[in-house]
Amino acid sequence: THSLHRRQRQMCIRDRYQLVEQWQTKRDLRVPESVLYDASRKILYISNINGKPTEKNGQGFISRVALNGQIEALKWVTGLNAPKGSALFKNTLYVSDIDQLVAIDIPSGKVTARYPAAGAQFLNDVATDTAGNVYVTDMSEANSVIYTLVQGRMTRWLEGPEISKPNGLYMEARRLVVGNSGDGTIKAVNMQNKQITDIAKIGSGIDGLRSDGQGNYFVSDWQGRTSFVSASGQVSVLMDTRTEKINAADLEYIKDMQLLLIPTFFDNRVVAYKVSRK
Repeated sequence: THSLHRRQRQMCIRDRYQLVEQWQTKRDLRVPESVLYDASRKILYISNINGKPTEKNGQGFISRVALNGQIEALKWVTGLNAPKGSALFKNTLYVSDIDQLVAIDIPSGKVTARYPAAGAQFLNDVATDTAGNVYVTDMSEANSVIYTLVQGRMTRWLEGPEISKPNGLYMEARRLVVGNSGDGTIKAVNMQNKQITDIAKIGSGIDGLRSDGQGNYFVSDWQGRTSFVSASGQVSVLMDTRTEKINAADLEYIKDMQLLLIPTFFDNRVVAYKVSRK
């Protein structure tokens, strides 16, 4: 692992960017699937599946992790079923939970509501808009749907031939960016008319999806590849740990710190990298 860490510390992207490892959590996490940054509280929330990704075992939990990688509360919220993607709106943390969306009150750390998604089999990533509406993907092949939670009601928001095994979500001002794993394409959905356009062809499964704040994106492939996608749709691999069998799940990017956070799933860590130009 030491040689792997050395290789990971400095890897460049077409002589434009380099990743320099800053820290990694202890391997106390249990199948960490996603990382979410809470800017107002300066804390990270980590979803731990703690079992199989489709297992309703009630053993899933959310961890609170400091910005230096120290685990402040390993089991901050418990009793979840294979929790994956998460998103914030004010004092509520929304987390996908196989076939329902769970709402957690952040000040108390208590689950306040569970919203079943009819027909869902594998809810994955979550995003919120400025009005507090919540969007969640079901990446199961049999039910490729993006759901929305509006005023406590969960409905099927978008489905059809262009939406196939949707996973990663990123909300922008006027569009919802979707990592469509079925055809390995990043797509943008117009929030007014739901018109769908292609942004870039990744050519593999898409897990995490985040903007760099300048019109470009960081994208992870669960198998272990993390890429940078330019605004023009060019794809460059930042890091590839597939041969080491280290996954790259639902990542987070903190623009102000230029910090890319990658959960390693079965490797039971979150690793943080500084993204900088050479």
